[in-house]
Amino acid sequence: HPALTRIVLDPGHGGHDPGARAGTLNEAPVALDVATRLEARLRAETGIEVVLTRRDNVYLPLRARTALANCVGADLFLSIHVNASRHEVAGGIATYHLRAPASDTTTSVRPASFTARPSAGHDSRDLAEAVQRNLLAGVRQLNPDARDMGVKGAKFMVLRGATMPSVLTEISFLTNEREAVLLSTDAYRDQ
Repeated sequence: HPALTRIVLDPGHGGHDPGARAGTLNEAPVALDVATRLEARLRAETGIEVVLTRRDNVYLPLRARTALANCVGADLFLSIHVNASRHEVAGGIATYHLRAPASDTTTSVRPASFTARPSAGHDSRDLAEAVQRNLLAGVRQLNPDARDMGVKGAKFMVLRGATMPSVLTEISFLTNEREAVLLSTDAYRDQ
């Protein structure tokens, strides 16, 4: 997109917070690996500047992640996560945007706690739909049965305070045997 000049990628968790765990896989290193692969691809194919919230196994507080995106003047913020469930059959891909407070449905002014830019909430929904659609299409090249869990509004702390469109995506389930095997491969992480 010609209007985009800078994107912040946020590999979820890190440091003392490994995120979800299943077998030999931990969410934090998988998310970091996928983020660095996406960074390389974006730089090579688009020339867009990419900033990562972390490049090592370190923990960054949730509010600091969007604060960094605000500080560098990012056009988009994408937080990358890997899902888990007590139900081994649970699987698929979901993408979330920050759900506005209930009061936002009855007023034309968005509360400052939701976003500092009035259009960011709407743009976040559009971004979430694009991320979900394209991620699912890529993953289905290797996992044709990947479940589309859809685009949802949520109150994730890591998305709060962003002044740009921001979404969080759950790229697969560590606890789903088929998806865990795929997540262990370079080809799937590239998709």
